[in-house]
Amino acid sequence: MRKTRDDKASSWRIRAADRWLVGLAQLSTPSVAGRVMIGGGFAAAALIARAALSVIYGELTGFTILLPAVSLAALAGGWTAALVALVICIGGGWVILGVTATGKDGVLSAIGLVATVNFIMVGLFIAAVSAALRGALLRISESETRFRQLADTTPAPIWLRNADGAFQFANAAVLKLHGLDQTALAEGGWRQAIHPDDLKRIDLLEAEAAKTCQPYEFEVRVRGTNDDWRWMRAIARPRFDDQDRFLGHTGIAFDVTDSHAALEASARAERRHAFLLGLSDRLRDQTDPEEIMGQVENALGGLLDAERVGYGEIDQAAGVVTMSRDWTAGVASAQGQFALDAFGPELIADLSEGRTIQIEDVRQDPRTADSADAFDAIQTRALIRAPLIRNGRLRGFLYVHASQPRAWTEAQVSLVEEVAARTWAEVERARAEHETRESEQRFRVIADTAPVLIWVTGQDGRRTFVNQTYVDFHGADYETARDLDWRVAIHPDDQARILAESVAGEASRAPFSLEARYRRHDGQWRWLKSFSRPRLCGSEVIGFVGVAFDVTETRAAQARLEESENRFRTVADSAPALIWMSDDAAQLIFANRRYRTFFGVEGQTHLPDSWRRLVHGDDETVFSAAFMRAFEARDRFEALTRVQHPSLGLRWLRTEGVPRFDASGLFQGYVGACLDVTDAKRAEDDLKRINELLEERVDEALIEKAQAEAQLMHAQRMEAVGRLTGGVAHDFNNLLTVVIGALDIILRSDDPAKRRKLGEAALAAARRGESLTHQLLAFSRRQALRPEPIDLNALIREGEPLWRRAVGEAVDFKVKLKRGGALANVDPAQFEAALLNLIVNARDALGDVTGHKGRGGAHITVQTREAQVAAGEVAELAPGRYVCVAVIDNGEGMSPDIVDRVFEPFFTTKGVGKGTGLGLSQVYGFARQSGGGAQIVSAPGQGAEIRLYLPALSRDDLAVEGAPVETHASRIEGGRLLLVEDDPGVAAVALEILEELGLDVDLAEDGQEALRALDQAAFDMMLTDVVMPGGMSGVDLARVAARSWPEMRIALVSGYVGDDVDEVLADTPWPLLRKPYSSDQLRGLLEQLTAAPVG
Repeated sequence: MRKTRDDKASSWRIRAADRWLVGLAQLSTPSVAGRVMIGGGFAAAALIARAALSVIYGELTGFTILLPAVSLAALAGGWTAALVALVICIGGGWVILGVTATGKDGVLSAIGLVATVNFIMVGLFIAAVSAALRGALLRISESETRFRQLADTTPAPIWLRNADGAFQFANAAVLKLHGLDQTALAEGGWRQAIHPDDLKRIDLLEAEAAKTCQPYEFEVRVRGTNDDWRWMRAIARPRFDDQDRFLGHTGIAFDVTDSHAALEASARAERRHAFLLGLSDRLRDQTDPEEIMGQVENALGGLLDAERVGYGEIDQAAGVVTMSRDWTAGVASAQGQFALDAFGPELIADLSEGRTIQIEDVRQDPRTADSADAFDAIQTRALIRAPLIRNGRLRGFLYVHASQPRAWTEAQVSLVEEVAARTWAEVERARAEHETRESEQRFRVIADTAPVLIWVTGQDGRRTFVNQTYVDFHGADYETARDLDWRVAIHPDDQARILAESVAGEASRAPFSLEARYRRHDGQWRWLKSFSRPRLCGSEVIGFVGVAFDVTETRAAQARLEESENRFRTVADSAPALIWMSDDAAQLIFANRRYRTFFGVEGQTHLPDSWRRLVHGDDETVFSAAFMRAFEARDRFEALTRVQHPSLGLRWLRTEGVPRFDASGLFQGYVGACLDVTDAKRAEDDLKRINELLEERVDEALIEKAQAEAQLMHAQRMEAVGRLTGGVAHDFNNLLTVVIGALDIILRSDDPAKRRKLGEAALAAARRGESLTHQLLAFSRRQALRPEPIDLNALIREGEPLWRRAVGEAVDFKVKLKRGGALANVDPAQFEAALLNLIVNARDALGDVTGHKGRGGAHITVQTREAQVAAGEVAELAPGRYVCVAVIDNGEGMSPDIVDRVFEPFFTTKGVGKGTGLGLSQVYGFARQSGGGAQIVSAPGQGAEIRLYLPALSRDDLAVEGAPVETHASRIEGGRLLLVEDDPGVAAVALEILEELGLDVDLAEDGQEALRALDQAAFDMMLTDVVMPGGMSGVDLARVAARSWPEMRIALVSGYVGDDVDEVLADTPWPLLRKPYSSDQLRGLLEQLTAAPVG
């Protein structure tokens, strides 16, 4: 190993010495002085060395050491420098020798002469050799320079490499190609410029060539100065010396990038052509547009190694892009409908202008950077879009998507554009064919279902298509009917005319129509009306399309219509009325003979306004307005008009008109008649005067009848009240006994406990009297009548003492009430009156109860229950849930004919003077007005059951509607109150109660006195009676006080009841307290008044 290192070092020194000597020979010395200086310089260097070595040489001449100076001078400067060096070396050598030698004169004559001659001879020889070597080296250098210049001017890289593979020479093209200098090239820097995929292959190839000394070739990708890869083709040949020793390889390279590109372009073009040809072959027989798009997407996606390929169709009007299908590989489908600018508005703008869109990264491209999120949603980073423009309008685009950034080549973009143009034409062709087939199919379906004959002819006049009706008309199969000569079916009488008109119509190149009789397959002659239209291809007529209608019935109908019109005119002209007809513009178009004669119509032009000449001036405007109102509403029209006839004088015409419509419901106008009703009008006026007189007498009779009915009703009510008189008197006597006795003892006793006990007994008796009074007032209709949610059971229990008094003690009176209550929405007073009426009627039905029917024999039962009424079960009663209140007796009963009439007004079975016949009719009216009904179940000898059905309420309804209102009253004490009461006794009691409640009370006896008190002092509250003397009622007083003193609270008190009072109080906002009242009731009213807001 050490020897190898020494050999390498020695070799390096030799190469260095060679380069130095070659460099000397190549020195440029164009002038003599330069060559003299070179010779002198080398001689001086040699003499200095000789002088330095004088100690070693001693008396020897030592000229030999000066010979290299002569050789180097000759090598560097040629003969001139060599001779100068030789002369200087001889002279200088003798000088040195003379200085250092011994002997005579300092010169060794014999030895010195020989040495000098030898030096000169050898020096001249060496000078000659060195000069010749210089010449040879100069020629070699010149040749090498020319070679280098030639190599450097050659654009192809050229190089020489030795047997070890090291570069001996590389021209400028090599250095420029790799961007290196000679040193970097020699150190292997060229390897960095070789494509990594090619480097190993080159190393193996060069190693094999160096081993076998064989030529070699290769193509390699080399990085250029612009960092682009260039394809280079290298050719290397071995070099040998004269003894055939291998010296290395000489190489040259050619840039074949363009050739490669051309070959690749040719290959791509071939592949593209093959792809497009194969795609066209696959699409040629396809008829389904969706299948065509699927084939294109699949083929293009596989060729371009894309992730998604599809079509987007643009609807500019709707502003949407529809991607109905796509081909995908490893990504989700992008099918759906998107807004035009969903992926960037500039994309659609570019497509509209016919520019193909090529984006390598949607996040970096300014057109799509703002829509990057939308592209991320469909896994797209790079794309190509080729526009599909038809008739100057953007119809859609073919798109190719990549999920990662990608640099698209021009070839790929061009391929997408061509595929888009070619395949979209196929898609539109398939769609057009599909639509054509569908259109033809629709046409055939429509034509075959049309009830008319349809045909299509060619240029030769032969039928190419006929519909099913055409086939059916001729009674043959399709081919036979299509090929049939239509002229043979024409009626002989029409044939010549129709053939002539047909030839003329076809020659006119315009639509034409024919009408003739044709023989149907069953032998019948049918009138057919045909219409033919030319089929044009450009300006050339290629046939006709025809349609024929069977108008046999139409012609018959027209004949019948003409006959009908003639009959109508005959009838109209013979009618005794003035008959007219208008069009849909309200203009007269027809009038019969009598009309024309009456109005003097001389011609059709005078008909529309003929009536205006005779109509009375005061009636014309009214008549016209009434007719136009009816005309616009398409309504029946009636009018009575005066006409001033020139010979008949003033006549009354009654005009009536009705709208007329055609078979399709289209308005056609009016038809009407005018009748001369002058005589009838005069009779009517006479009759009107008689009717007016009769109406006056009827009104008087009705008033008398109403008064009689009112008297009868009052008599009936008084009859019922009379029944109650004994029992009520008995009850009031008992109550008064308690009150009088208790008050007498209270006045005479000093025992507080006894006084309190007797006071409570008197108060309870008074309250029972109050209740009895209210019941009597309710029955006599002196109580306010208003329906309200109420429990009928409670109402019946409350009035039970009254009912018992009404039937007497001889009758067993029972009450059977439904568990849980019987809730209904009724007027309590009306209900009590109706129930009392039924109980009294039941008592009358029992007859004489003093005998065997007394106490145990005569029964009356009042019963409540819930009833579910079915449809038709009770007359005039809707099905549903009701409360049934029944009054049952065991009297004589009623026959069916009586049951049917018992609810009729004034119908009664009682004797004369014992009944009005209005009782049960009032009960029935109450039930119907309350939303219910009434029913009688009875038979002779089996008693009777009269049922009242009233709409039922739930407990929740009663709770909501009848819920008490809680008040949170503040204390009353400390307020000032004005009491307005005309009754001294009531005033005294009220003053006592109010002062006990802590109020400061002032008393006024009427409204005027109350107003004076209000003017003189301020009051917090006012309590006033409703009915007072002096002309001002309590309501009037309250209204004045509310306006003048709005901060004062007001309440009303009344002991009088009646419809007039209820009507006055109906719309008052102030609370009302009914007399008699207790201190607690009065306190509650005042607390409620205090808690209420002012105003």
